[in-house]
Amino acid sequence: MAENDDTQHPEHEDAATTDASSADRQPAKAKRSPFTFTDDGCRSEIRVGALLILAAVFLWLWLGPAWSSRLYFIGLPLLLIGVPLQVRDQRRIARPGFPLKLGLVFALGGALMWPDLLYRESVGGDVSVQPVAPLLVVAGLWILAWWPVSRLRPAAAPAGGGEREA
Repeated sequence: MAENDDTQHPEHEDAATTDASSADRQPAKAKRSPFTFTDDGCRSEIRVGALLILAAVFLWLWLGPAWSSRLYFIGLPLLLIGVPLQVRDQRRIARPGFPLKLGLVFALGGALMWPDLLYRESVGGDVSVQPVAPLLVVAGLWILAWWPVSRLRPAAAPAGGGEREA
């Protein structure tokens, strides 16, 4: 009976441990949501700033212009500071995660919303636009303006450690 037992044969043990070790060596693939507008590595300042700007835009009617403007002006400095820092990190240490999709969504979304947000105070009055559309376009254009800079690679260091030859 002991002859048919698989635990007695070393070749079966090696096969079992090889299968287990090969499974451990394969990296696990992270599941990503298709609705993610920033990539891994994107700075938190950009994510929080974008979230506050979106809250200001889409809660405009419920919060009113005063509170929405406050939300926007809290989120905008985070975006104004975060995007250049992301570009700096991307060029210096090859940090991934430039929010190109976010910039495109802000700029195109605001531009497409613009005609829908036109209104008149009175029947014969001037046509005005709610400021949420231009504010969203401005935030998107700020992100998109930094994209070409993020694609530039830093200049290669001179050979010889940067010393000048006499």
